[in-house]
Amino acid sequence: MISQIGGRPIEPSGSGSLWESGPSPGCRRCSVVDPLPENGELAETLGVPFIEGDPANDAVLIEAGISRARSIIACADSDPQNIFITLTARELRADIPIVARAALEDSEKKLKRAGADRVISPYKASGTEMARLALHPQLRGVIDVDAEYRLERLVVGEDCEGAGQMIGDIRGSAMIVGLRRGSEFHPQPPADTKLQTGDVINAMGTPTTLERLETLFDTPGELASGGRQDAGEREPGAGNH
Repeated sequence: MISQIGGRPIEPSGSGSLWESGPSPGCRRCSVVDPLPENGELAETLGVPFIEGDPANDAVLIEAGISRARSIIACADSDPQNIFITLTARELRADIPIVARAALEDSEKKLKRAGADRVISPYKASGTEMARLALHPQLRGVIDVDAEYRLERLVVGEDCEGAGQMIGDIRGSAMIVGLRRGSEFHPQPPADTKLQTGDVINAMGTPTTLERLETLFDTPGELASGGRQDAGEREPGAGNH
């Protein structure tokens, strides 16, 4: 189960993206926590479970199933509220990945200090990307290249299915356009390059082909318990929406 902690501006696109992703192996059910009853009607139209209440309240998050949640998206329409949500969620679950919304640049640092793993500005990213980051903590960035293609940066997690395999065996229809290993960057790595834990690959392809790679690089711990991964360094020229 993925708990989404909602708010009016971004909640519809975020929860819709999560729900439309299921029931694939890389996705779990999501639910929305929001104090506004009118958002319950919207959740109902999406077929998403809705809990009416304050998402910064311990009891409400426990009722929503935070103990079982794989990820949390804090996207209320108030930065202070998102900070309180993040603090509460982090106190209840030290290991859960939290993606939070920030309207002001100054709030990004505060959300990080509160315990958010990723902070997304609505001016830089959409609710769809927030959902993808929550579902796949190993995903480090997304760039839309064309209407049907995008470029993603993926981290090879420990004990994931893709670790130890050769690029030619895992890439499928995607194009692996770059590989960062430690301080070295290798453009267009050879097909016989064996992937190691901690490698960062740049892959380009359709959403379907990239979703397959995301599943390959999900670690067993993430799928089972919602464990966190630390953010990797950005490569020169790479960016997020």
